[in-house]
Amino acid sequence: MIKQTLQITILVKNLEEAKRFYTQQLNFEVHTELEFSDDWKYLTVTPDKSNETVIELCESKTPEQHNLIGNQGGGQVLLMFESDDIEKDYQEMKIRGVEFNGVPKEVPGGNGVGFKDLYGNQFDLFQPDNTN
Repeated sequence: MIKQTLQITILVKNLEEAKRFYTQQLNFEVHTELEFSDDWKYLTVTPDKSNETVIELCESKTPEQHNLIGNQGGGQVLLMFESDDIEKDYQEMKIRGVEFNGVPKEVPGGNGVGFKDLYGNQFDLFQPDNTN
């Protein structure tokens, strides 16, 4: 039986550039960073060290991978992140230069707002009603 999601991979143009965005602008933490060879680096980030699901930032190597960067969700939300204080997170992320699609507003089940990563992938920030 499958129990949980452990890792999600996001293709990036430049690993160091993506690492800076996720750690400095989204305030994520590096979970794992290993270098197996000059052309094989493994980097995962997570909103919090206690989070069991990690995001692997994978530098694109082929033309097909390059074409997917920024549109890995096919124009839809690629990932949704839960917040316990969406207004605070929104303001702090905005100050750090994160590009939002609007302002937090009421959506089914809570409050939410969309934002983009440095390449244009669409993400959602969501605060469920039970944490309001």
